[in-house]
Amino acid sequence: MKEWYDVYKNLDLLSGEIEFILEDDQDMIEIHYNDGMSIDVGYIEDLQSYYITVVSTDDEKGWEKPLEEIEVKSKDKLYEKIQETIYKYCKS
Repeated sequence: MKEWYDVYKNLDLLSGEIEFILEDDQDMIEIHYNDGMSIDVGYIEDLQSYYITVVSTDDEKGWEKPLEEIEVKSKDKLYEKIQETIYKYCKS
């Protein structure tokens, strides 16, 4: 049986570790890196949009000033936007 997160297993994480949490939820996917950076993917129902948030550190300080927040209106574009974000911010 196919799971909602199967498509995201093919992302090139560039040494990151991915955690699948809950489909179409505020906490959906997290990708963590050894340098402390995190990429968080969530769905905000009120806005009917997915958000990819990049933080330099996965703590209060990092979340106060995210490196970038990317709005993705369509789930069909989410995989592509996550991959672009990984390549933009992560070192291989």
